[in-house]
Amino acid sequence: MNPAALLRIAFQCSFRVQRKLLRFAWNGHRAIGAFRRRQEENRPFFPAFWMLSVTNRCNLRCRGCWVEQTAEPCQLSLAQMQGIVDTARKYQSRFFGILGGEPLFHSDLFTLFEKNPDAYFQLFTNGTQLDSEIAERLAKCGNVTPLISIEGLETESRIRRGKGDVFAKSIAGLETVTGAGLFTGVSASINRRNFDELVSAEYLDFLIGKGVHYLWYFIYRPCGRDPDFETALEKEQILALRRFLVEQRRRAKILILDAYWDGAGNALCPGATGISHHIAPNAAVEFCPIVQFTDGFLNEDASNLERILQQNTLLKNLRTFCAEQGRGCVLLEAPRELAQFLRENGAEDSSGRDLLAELETRPPMICHDLPGCEIPETSLGYRLGKRYYFFGFGAYG
Repeated sequence: MNPAALLRIAFQCSFRVQRKLLRFAWNGHRAIGAFRRRQEENRPFFPAFWMLSVTNRCNLRCRGCWVEQTAEPCQLSLAQMQGIVDTARKYQSRFFGILGGEPLFHSDLFTLFEKNPDAYFQLFTNGTQLDSEIAERLAKCGNVTPLISIEGLETESRIRRGKGDVFAKSIAGLETVTGAGLFTGVSASINRRNFDELVSAEYLDFLIGKGVHYLWYFIYRPCGRDPDFETALEKEQILALRRFLVEQRRRAKILILDAYWDGAGNALCPGATGISHHIAPNAAVEFCPIVQFTDGFLNEDASNLERILQQNTLLKNLRTFCAEQGRGCVLLEAPRELAQFLRENGAEDSSGRDLLAELETRPPMICHDLPGCEIPETSLGYRLGKRYYFFGFGAYG
């Protein structure tokens, strides 16, 4: 890990933001330790982290998005969101990814941030709604890190987002939050079209120049009503992405994240490990954002969350099923087997589409599980971080 990446946080983020970030690091360590002990001692299950899609409202219609927008917006209530946080706190879990749609369209979002100063929130946003007022409120909270989705430079943004001005607006929003002293990230979903422009040292340097502190790379997974199968990555591109991550983690003055590989370069699925699960805008408790099936919905204050996790069996069986299929993404590698499993287990489709029919007609695709091609981390900092803060925990035997 390049020490300059940490020094940039120290010099560019406000004191309040730095203090909350250090608290998150400590709480994250405790959450992982508590999760590990629950797994080892066969105690009641509860994830270490949560991903919450708080609304399906959005100002964009991106190709490949799995979120089904509805005429009447669907969203978690403040009581449900607070209930999730309160229940998670009992299990020392205090980190929440906040997704949408576009989560900034949720009118109670800042109330959630402000009422829970001991929790830490990662705000997944397209950046177009970020203005000086929102940046100031986020900075005052201190416990929120905006993660701005940039799916390519101008041409790719126009293709993926369906609008011509999204890239400029996202960059303007990015500059606004970094200017307010926030710990700021950018996410990128890599496909064949944007690979060369986003998987490059020049792009990293561009983000560093804009004040970005971390970059989270995702592998594009065709989803939704309009999946773009033709632009999914091929094997050599996935390996090239992995090599790039490992090399640039030592060079670049920016933190580079992924959720696909452990320190030894073995593929992983966060859902299969149980470290994280997802709650949809319609209150469905799901395996992950793209496997949109459930056997339980939250009640009005989310007081039934523990029962859904610990008494219903779908999530438990899904974790076992996915680990048995391989170490990659089951949606990509085994969509038809997944559909059969879900039918046999009586899972309820919570997508708002006919997702079972989609699974049964999807072609199997390659993903990041490439046995024999493992590329270990060469940075000690990242090896330790992945060992103590992220995945594994015996999910794969």
